[in-house]
Amino acid sequence: GPVYLGDDVKIKGDVQIYGPTVIRDYTVVDNYNRVERSIIWRNNYIGEGCELRGVIISRQCSIKPKVVAYEGVVIGDNCALGEGCVLQADVKLWPHKQVDAGTIIHESLVWGTQSRRSLFGRFGVSGVVNVDLTPEYAAKLSAALGAILPKGSYVAINRDIHRSSRMLKRALISGLPGTGVNVWDLGNVAIPVARHFVRTQPNTTAGIHVRLSPFDQRVVDIRFMNEHGMNQSNSLERTIERNFFREDFRRAFLNDIGVIEYSYSAIEKYSEDFLSHINVERIRRANFHIVVDYSYGLAADTLADMLTGLEVDVVPLNARMAETKLAMLQNEFKANQERVSKIVHALGADVGIQFDVGGEKIFLVDEQGNMIDDTTAALLMVELALYANPGQTIAGLITLPKAFDTIASWHNGRLARISNSMHRLMLEADEAGILLAVDGAGNYIFPDFQPAVDGMLAAVRLLEYMAVRQMPLSQVIQYLPPVYMARASVMCGWDSKGRVMRLLHNQYKHLPIENVDGLRIHLNETEWVHLAPNPDKPQFEVLVEGANQERADALVAEYRQQIEQFVEAEAA
Repeated sequence: GPVYLGDDVKIKGDVQIYGPTVIRDYTVVDNYNRVERSIIWRNNYIGEGCELRGVIISRQCSIKPKVVAYEGVVIGDNCALGEGCVLQADVKLWPHKQVDAGTIIHESLVWGTQSRRSLFGRFGVSGVVNVDLTPEYAAKLSAALGAILPKGSYVAINRDIHRSSRMLKRALISGLPGTGVNVWDLGNVAIPVARHFVRTQPNTTAGIHVRLSPFDQRVVDIRFMNEHGMNQSNSLERTIERNFFREDFRRAFLNDIGVIEYSYSAIEKYSEDFLSHINVERIRRANFHIVVDYSYGLAADTLADMLTGLEVDVVPLNARMAETKLAMLQNEFKANQERVSKIVHALGADVGIQFDVGGEKIFLVDEQGNMIDDTTAALLMVELALYANPGQTIAGLITLPKAFDTIASWHNGRLARISNSMHRLMLEADEAGILLAVDGAGNYIFPDFQPAVDGMLAAVRLLEYMAVRQMPLSQVIQYLPPVYMARASVMCGWDSKGRVMRLLHNQYKHLPIENVDGLRIHLNETEWVHLAPNPDKPQFEVLVEGANQERADALVAEYRQQIEQFVEAEAA
């Protein structure tokens, strides 16, 4: 049948449209969608991998990826459907409904608004730019933050170089002065520099960083920091949410309205403090030759000059900031890593270091050009740190393998395990006596400098530890304890998570267990299982460590099947 497309409709790649279908003005249909016999009105966004059959969608709707809607479904104005929703035949959604990810709707929703479960996710407030995150939305969000801060205090705001981040940053700035809060505009600097500025600048009570998501170029993350440069606590996030949804904003009187100021010395102050916390002469004497891939991000502006001052021979890659390179698909990232590994091997460099765009995470390549996975890299950093500083305490997540405990015991040290939360990791790192905090995913915290993730300091501390160890990285990796782990995910509805957790607890209460961020079951001295509901998605995560890889794979299959049985029983 015929297909009618209105003005400025955008149809992305591998989209199948079967007529009769009408798609009105300014609607975006993303990749891999299938649309049959449907009417989609103006200003809608249809995410990747959706299937719409005989559907009517009104105006200003946001349909997230992998949504399925069957014959006779009608979606009213300004509705938002989370990822993986299923709308059964003839379901009607009245206007302004918000449906959580993974929800299956069997009956029409007429009354109520079904608000989102949480404004904040793992990466702060995230959403598709100009669909979920609009300038007016951002202004309200910063006003909600300003309402909980003292009048006359400062908020430091920073961004990456993308135009979307610039737009939303300016909207965030506009919402703060009206609440009586002043603004420090940092321009665009690496995230560790912004955290350091917030922590050290007098009367600065919070920070905001706006970035294009490194995982999806359509999504922007708005990340909040507290006065110590750490991630905001869950309780403060809930307070901001409450103010946002109630629109409970403080209004400052004329003479109390905040001001906007610009800081041009953030990098200079960071660099000065940075160099005072490392052994400069030791690194200079080592005469390192390294390859550094800045991933087109913000770290190059800060770190390049410091490495020159440390007399490190650096081959820089992708040091020029590029708006189109801020988000990389997984295959692009791997291809970049392989390129770094080849260059390291060809030049005979001591190490290859790849940064993420914000300068927080690092990924390593040894001197032979072997790419080091994140867990092994964390083990390597812990081994080198404790070799140089024996008897110290390391902080790590509850899901890290027991190899970390083994390494700590080699050097009369201790591993303090904490819940799977970056805020908890930062808080634990801030405690006295912590040498290093790791999460096994490329994040490293050295609290003697600042209790926050800092990839630039991690890179230079790695060089400092290598100068102490005086052994090629590949040889250090060879004697590290082996790790055999496996993981899996099991779909589980939001409303079933609590009941499934209780069933799991009863099922395994005869075994040694820990209730830390889920359920950790100790099977024996070398094997354990961690079962936890995903905080951002309607699913359970299963993580297993076994005596060997075959055993780990068998265990993860066993516990995945057990959760699937409980989920099916709940559904029945």
